Amino acid sequence: MSVALPWSSPAFATSGTEMEHPAPYALQQLLNTIQLAAFYMPLAMAFALIQAITRRVFLSFGQITMFGSIAAAYVCFGRLVHGDSDFTAALFSLLAAMVIAAALGKASATQVFLPLMRASALSFMIAAVGFSIALEELMRLSTDSRDIWIPPLFQDLRLAVIDGNFPVYLTANSIFAIFISIAATAITAITLRSTRYGRNWRACAQNEKLAMLCGVNTSRTIQGTFMLGAALAAVSGWMTAITYGGTSFSVGAMLGFKAMFAAVVGGFGNVRGAALGAVALATLEVLWTVSFGTAYSDVGVFGVITFILLLRPEGLGSSIQYRESET
Repeated sequence: MSVALPWSSPAFATSGTEMEHPAPYALQQLLNTIQLAAFYMPLAMAFALIQAITRRVFLSFGQITMFGSIAAAYVCFGRLVHGDSDFTAALFSLLAAMVIAAALGKASATQVFLPLMRASALSFMIAAVGFSIALEELMRLSTDSRDIWIPPLFQDLRLAVIDGNFPVYLTANSIFAIFISIAATAITAITLRSTRYGRNWRACAQNEKLAMLCGVNTSRTIQGTFMLGAALAAVSGWMTAITYGGTSFSVGAMLGFKAMFAAVVGGFGNVRGAALGAVALATLEVLWTVSFGTAYSDVGVFGVITFILLLRPEGLGSSIQYRESET
């Protein structure tokens, strides 16, 4: 049995009743799109944060998401066993997953990726691939290649958007997950815009050497970016465990590739564009599933994204600040 993730969930399948109730069916697909966009958005922003400050693609965020989802599942189950409420267990597991992932992000930056900042981009990418394989194999061995399940949270709690012959519901855990994703996105945007770290991040993204000459501790800023990116990836991992009821060591690969494509579509290193790319990716995925079913949905979505990048290689967001050597 495999974990039901957004791209394989029966909620995205079509049936013969949609033509009889077009308005409720369209609303249901809109809600599916919102939930899926909220799922991709923190992870796409994590990719964009690293892309902007390193000018390299960090290929390990999918596995960090997987690591965060497994941590969230274990912590949530433990809190439920201790008698905590569903809300307390979900919130505690979110905080634990973010802290654990942030610690992993700092350790990987300090021990692996910061020393490679002066090396070639290829060396950085090879190290990221190796780190991903090591992390995935570690979790495969730790879980004996089994899926990890948790009891359904907020069971029987749902919001009836439309009643009738074709009811449209939004479950409580979906509402909670969407709220957390939006909150994480907003907090990240405020952090980048209004804090000292955000100013240092923007300076390093524009010109790292000049930022260093102006007194910015670039190494600490890059470490902080890896920590922030890993914490955002953990939010997506937590949504996997909480919203879909489980996780496994293999959930990170495809999820990471999709979020990376969303970040690239939004504009290389453009955090705001990454959020836009996540919405575009979710919309494409739902439209493909509605039109053609779940078969070959990944192939179709990647094909459309490739076509978009051929038309606009700079992505949908074109407000990237390049370094002086790249202008």
